[in-house]
Amino acid sequence: MNLPSETDVADSISALCRALNENSRSAVGLDMSLTHSLGFDSLKLMQFFAGVEELYPDAALEDWFIEHSADGRDTLRSAVSYLVRFLPSQAAKG
Repeated sequence: MNLPSETDVADSISALCRALNENSRSAVGLDMSLTHSLGFDSLKLMQFFAGVEELYPDAALEDWFIEHSADGRDTLRSAVSYLVRFLPSQAAKG
C-alpha cells in the first residue's frame, strides 16, 4: 500500500478548505489557522473533520484540534503533519 506523501496530504487538505471556504476570495495557505485565519465556525469545522475522514478513512483530527485550537496553532500545516504521522500506523493495521 502506498502512503500519501506530505505534499499529497497538504494538497488534499488545502483543496478541502478551499471548497469549504468557497465564498471567500482569500487564498488558503498552510500556515492559516482554521479558526483564526479562515474563521471556520462549528459547522465548518464539522464539515472539515468529515471531509478529512472521507479522504483518509479512520483518520480523526478531533484530538489534534482540541490540543491546538486555543491559541491558533490549528494550522493546516499542523493538521497535515499530524495526519502524515497518523497514516502510517493506520496503514500498518490494514
